[in-house]
Amino acid sequence: MTDFPHLLLSVEDGVGILQLHHPEKRNALGWELHEEIIAALAAWAEDDAVSCVLVIGNEEYFCAGWRLDVLNESDADARRRFTDLALKLMKAFYDYPKPMVAAVAGVAPGYGMDVSNMCDITLASENAHFGSTQVKYAMNGFYHGMVQRLGTQRARRLFFTGDPIDAKEALRVGLVDDVVPVGSLRATALKLAKQIAEMGPELAVVLKGVALRSGNMDHLSALAFELSVTQDLLQRGIFKERIRVGNERLKAKESKAVERLTKS
Repeated sequence: MTDFPHLLLSVEDGVGILQLHHPEKRNALGWELHEEIIAALAAWAEDDAVSCVLVIGNEEYFCAGWRLDVLNESDADARRRFTDLALKLMKAFYDYPKPMVAAVAGVAPGYGMDVSNMCDITLASENAHFGSTQVKYAMNGFYHGMVQRLGTQRARRLFFTGDPIDAKEALRVGLVDDVVPVGSLRATALKLAKQIAEMGPELAVVLKGVALRSGNMDHLSALAFELSVTQDLLQRGIFKERIRVGNERLKAKESKAVERLTKS
């Protein structure tokens, strides 16, 4: 893959790890990070070595949001081109053909929170903070991403006030799926991403397509669509092989369906 000065990229057990790495700007999204992230995601979209993407910063900050210096110092034409580039990045995240996990530690204000909301699943470190802070700079946050996770009232409260919430509150209201101790975020998020990646690239693309589309349909249309996906999968070699392995595991009393069952 092409060298990206502001990203740390690697692939591990089917997981493409995309680590934001622009410490001088606390990973705030300027021209460079936008362009590099878009290019890296595009390359992995067609790479069968990647079935899931993990997006992460470091233990002190995930992404400090917009590069306000770019917005302040650019003329009107450059600001338009910059927001066009931002739309391209948001589309790349929001409609990505494979599952995406965001791992957030430290600050994730404004656009940083928006990026995590555009991923399928977000994990947070105990030191994480989120906020739709754009309103404090006479800008709008990504309301759609918030309302999808939070519901109307909580999303509008964050959207209108711009006030931050901590990781515990983010978990309570559904902005994140899990909160983990400081220092364990990368390992925990990578473990989850690897579990997702076990399905392989073919199934990852199919199931991500279901997740993207089914929720926007009425219930009968969703049922018909998802059954058509099942019918398609039943004809594929991946189904025949995995059902064979699954049956062998059942006979050995080692069902794959419950191999990671959480016991209280």
